[in-house]
This record gives sequence, C-alpha cells and structure tokens, in this order.
Amino acid sequence: MNILFFGVHYWDGPWFRKQQFAKRLSDRGHKVFYVEESVSIIRRNKSDRNLPFKTTMRKENDNLYIITPSAIFPYPLNYFTRSLYNLKLLNDSKRFFKRLNVSDFHFWFTRPEHGTFLKKINGLKIFDLCDDLPGYSKLAGDEKSYRQQMRFLTRAFKKSDVQIVSAIRIKEKYQSLSSKEVIVIPNGHSINQNSKYDTYIPPELSEIKKPIIGFIGTLFQFTDDTLLEYIVSHRPQYNFVFVGGVEDSFPIEKIKKYSNVYLLGKRPQNEIGSYIRAFDVCLNTFKIHDVNDSVNPVKVFEYVANKRHVISTMMYSLMKEKIADHITFAKNYDEFLVKLDKSLEKDKANNVPDELIKEYHWDNLFESLIKKLKNVHNLEF
Repeated sequence: MNILFFGVHYWDGPWFRKQQFAKRLSDRGHKVFYVEESVSIIRRNKSDRNLPFKTTMRKENDNLYIITPSAIFPYPLNYFTRSLYNLKLLNDSKRFFKRLNVSDFHFWFTRPEHGTFLKKINGLKIFDLCDDLPGYSKLAGDEKSYRQQMRFLTRAFKKSDVQIVSAIRIKEKYQSLSSKEVIVIPNGHSINQNSKYDTYIPPELSEIKKPIIGFIGTLFQFTDDTLLEYIVSHRPQYNFVFVGGVEDSFPIEKIKKYSNVYLLGKRPQNEIGSYIRAFDVCLNTFKIHDVNDSVNPVKVFEYVANKRHVISTMMYSLMKEKIADHITFAKNYDEFLVKLDKSLEKDKANNVPDELIKEYHWDNLFESLIKKLKNVHNLEF
C-alpha cells in the first residue's frame, strides 16, 4: 500500500517515533512518502533544506521517499492559513505521486493541525498523537492557542479512522472525542541489545571526574531549571553532563555558572548510547504539572535500555508503564537529591531484565501496533 506520512521531524535529524514507524512501514514493503517539517521563509537559515516556495522529494530507497516542504510566508498560525498550507502540501505530494503512477494512498499524520483536509482523503486516515499539544498551550496560559489546538484535535479524532497515542493519560483525556477505541503505544528505544555492553567512553567524558550525572536531550521550557540548579548547587562533588541542544525558553545561565556543569551540545544519534553508558546516574527532570502526566520521554527508555539508574520527577503515564519498576521517582527537590545519593551507592548497572528491554524496543512496539490494528480495527498492515 501507499502511505502519505506527515512526520514533521526531519528524516536525518534525531529520531523519534515518527521516523521509527515510517521506516518500519517501508520495511514491510509499503511505499512510504514521509513529509518533513517546514519553516517560515522569514526565519529560514541558509543551511535549511526547505527551499523558498518549492517543495522537493528525494528517494531513500524503493519504498521510502522524503518530501521536504517549501519555506513559506506567512507561516500558518491560524486555522484558515493552516488549512490552506495543508492543501498545498497535499497537492504538492499528489504531483510527486503522479510521476510515480501512485493514485490511491492512506494518510498517517502525527499532529492535530495536519487533519484539516481529511474529507479529501479516500484511503485510511491514521492519527498518531505523540504530545498533548492543547495541554501545552493551556499550561502556557495561551487561551487562544488552546482553543485553536482543541479545534484541530477534535477534528483529527472525529474524522480519522484510527487513533493512536503515546501515553495512557492522553487516552484518558481525549478518548471521549472518538467513537473508536484509542490505541496506546508508548515511546521506546532502538538500543541494540549487544551494544549496551560496549565499554567505549567518549574522550571528552574520560576527562571528567566521577561520578557523572547525565542528561540526554533538549533543555526547554518544560525542563525544571530550578530543580537542576538545586541539585547542581547542593552536590558540587558530582559532575553534571548535558548532551543535547538548549532552547531559548530555557534559562541556561542558571546552571551554566557552576563549575561542575558540562554542556556538551548535540551529538550524533549513533553516539548517544556511549554517553549514556558512561553516566553513573541519568536524569529526567520534567516540571511537575498536568501536561507532564501525558509524556513518556524517549530519553528514559534509552537510559533504562542501557541499564543505567534513572532519577525522575513524578510522571503519571510513565509510572503506569512496566518499565517504571526500574525508574526511581521523586516527589520533591529534597527527595530527588536523597534518591540521587542513594542511586550512586548501588551497582552502576540497573538490573532491568533483558526481556523487558526488548518489549520496549521500537521493533516490538511496532509489531504490537500492527497486532492492535488487526485486533481492534481489523486492519492489515
């Protein structure tokens, strides 16, 4: 079958569930057309691959094509402009289809605002919601954005044929928007079971004194900066290493000023495992709020798959997962610090069973999804 897959993330950027599922669909013999992110022509950098007003497509292999949308002006911020832009993307994609003699296709989309043209799709419409986007807007106090996101979300749930979510809390919040059973498939990891025993240590880490407390991923507005400063300042004998980007919304100066903080920046995806394995303890420091309960952070599954001890703030959906038995959760800052200390007294390796690690590998999560599509919706993929 042919699948138009609106994935948002750039194909060769950091991989999330969108790329993981799209690749595995193509591996099963389906022809997948993966649509990347777009940017505003005003904010476009010279290094951005999005060309002004020109959508492009490249071939990865016989079953996988990557569509890069044009940079546009203005960037769609409301329902009307977003709908027009979606139609442009749909028409651009159909032009590529025509060249390849593709007529029928199914539509797989991952953000609520992608669903404005569902009536124009004759094939199956599959919606995989990875984040509680209305919740983020509400938390930020942006009532206008919240109403707009709920309009997008309601339409996506009501007009799609299949709804998938990444966390149990998202299902609990929005199941009422659909007459069909919402499927829950959590996030996972792509760690090779044999590679977790690799003893290679990145040279820049070998120069940092133990113990090393590590954080993988982007520091952004929903990362608890106050918690990070609290533990960094109260444990000067520990070194804290951050691997990943920093968004403007995160007050990096709050932790950057400490001599026991190392900001290494982004690293290639295939090297992340080596950094995690060099950490003595790993951190998951989301701010505690309602949206936090709807998140299953990919980083946590990567930590545990590499058999590291993990200290996390309280996260409802994550605590509902089987893997939660191998994560240490803290209710407040003082408890976080105490549990961090105790984790360093344990053996470095987390004793999580290999079978449980395999269960959360993207290969097995995808197979679980395929089975649920068959059992719940009688669909063959």
